Amino acid sequence: MCGRFTLHNSNKVKEKIGFEIAPNYNIVPSNLILILIPEPIFLYWGLTPEWANKPMNLINARIETLKEKPAFKNSKPCIIVSDGWFEWKKSNTVEKMPFYIHNNNKIIYFAGIYNNKSCSIVTKEANPNLSNIHHRQPLILSKKERRTWINEFEIKNLNQFQKLHCHRVGKHVNSPKNNSLQCIEAI
Repeated sequence: MCGRFTLHNSNKVKEKIGFEIAPNYNIVPSNLILILIPEPIFLYWGLTPEWANKPMNLINARIETLKEKPAFKNSKPCIIVSDGWFEWKKSNTVEKMPFYIHNNNKIIYFAGIYNNKSCSIVTKEANPNLSNIHHRQPLILSKKERRTWINEFEIKNLNQFQKLHCHRVGKHVNSPKNNSLQCIEAI
């Protein structure tokens, strides 16, 4: 599951996408986030189906059941722009520990779905190098996969290997009010 992520490298976003952003070290559900459809726009994170009478705030959608769930039936593919995400590792001896997963400040493109109101991150089973932290992770798209996702709404290889880095971070990230470099600093 992906319940928090970052998009703080404003220089890379400007260079790669041609879009200006304010750095964000702690993006939480219900925030406006940058997505590509393929043009860049901002939408609320936490999908609510168009038929719903009240907000559903579905922040993640499993790729394995994406085409089956009624909540996602009329959604369209998008790409969610990020440069890292957080996962909390469960432990029997201490409370959950937050970890930051990233690719050295490079832009990471998540598969996403959207409607005219909101969007959701598409997740898959975690790669073996991340599964000791959490059993799910965002579906990360390569350049070729980004085109396929937008044009065909499908990804053929879900077991792709990404060169990602991971480190434990402090509890500062636990509060949605905190949005600073301290959220991603290793402890």
